[in-house]
Amino acid sequence: MAYKKFIVAADNHGSLVCEASKKKFLAFADSWKPHHRIHLGDLWDLSPLRRGASSEERADGISDDYQMGLEFLDAFRPNFLTLGNHDDRLWQHSTNCSDGMLREHCAKLAQASEDEFKKRKIAWVPYHVSKFLRMPEGGPKLIHGFRATMYPAKSHFENWGACLHGHTHKPDVYTARHIDGEASFSVGCLADIDAMTYADRTPAKLAWRNGWLYGIINDRTGAWQAWHVIKENGVWISPMGIL
Repeated sequence: MAYKKFIVAADNHGSLVCEASKKKFLAFADSWKPHHRIHLGDLWDLSPLRRGASSEERADGISDDYQMGLEFLDAFRPNFLTLGNHDDRLWQHSTNCSDGMLREHCAKLAQASEDEFKKRKIAWVPYHVSKFLRMPEGGPKLIHGFRATMYPAKSHFENWGACLHGHTHKPDVYTARHIDGEASFSVGCLADIDAMTYADRTPAKLAWRNGWLYGIINDRTGAWQAWHVIKENGVWISPMGIL
């Protein structure tokens, strides 16, 4: 019986990445030496493309945001990537945008992104409720996430079963009450939470934390375990102790 290691990141949000958290995460990843590196989406923020974006947001453009997302991709080197709702703005605008110039620009970036994933040999899926990935050994479904509730891990388990997801920026875990003891995990984010001002009037933001997941999976049975690393009051807390 042998176990393989994995590590999971989510929600760095392009130019809104928290550089200190990114540095801590990458150092941990190097020391953990995972067999599988997983990114659960929102590699980019793309706020100028969101519905209702202000004129100031649109004036910012997306070039810096896009480039910083690629830089995170190169630094982390994931094997698996599930696009998030923020990433999906690029693909949506590439086909559903009344501004022809913007539509063509997004189409070129969307194709360029897919080319970058292929060049880096990243297995990836678009943002869609029916799309998910799994590690070669099996284990939980890998999704970005679709619900922002008080209990995100449980709410995602109800539709996807055992899964790892991002999206909510809230570390959470749910273990089902049945003989298999399956679980789902909601992963913290690697974005600068203070810089995400669009949620400053949303109480759910109070539960947001910087963090990531790491775990092991049995290469014969697919049995797995995962653990949170969470930043609380400036301290990085993990089952290993203070990092």
